[in-house]
Amino acid sequence: MAFNRLTRGTALLGGIETTGPSRFRGVTSVKRTAATIADGASMVATAAHIVTNTIVTATPTTARAVTTATGAQIIALFSGEQVGDCTEFTIVNLAASAATITLTAGASGVTLVGLATVPAATSGTWIVRYDSSSGVTFYRK
Repeated sequence: MAFNRLTRGTALLGGIETTGPSRFRGVTSVKRTAATIADGASMVATAAHIVTNTIVTATPTTARAVTTATGAQIIALFSGEQVGDCTEFTIVNLAASAATITLTAGASGVTLVGLATVPAATSGTWIVRYDSSSGVTFYRK
């Protein structure tokens, strides 16, 4: 396999996969998009929110639960990932008062580890790990 070395300028890469320890020098970044979940009695973080958008904002008027998609729905949006691969998901609570958001697991295939609440005017970030063909785990950072 031939390797190319980029010494100056920028490069657009489709993906980088490493199987051992890796070191990147300089600035690395990941493209992320944001979406909004509307306030309401039934607030849902869809699979697209979790895998594609990765940053979700909400402005609840009272304490609310945000329910994740199922593990199978989340895994269906991963493209080429394998068991053990991860993505990052953040909920930003824009409420100015004491309206707490609580992340709750979808109907099946989702495990939450760590604190699930996001108080007003704060954010919560989880590492979402692909565990199996039907399950993911959200680990609170």
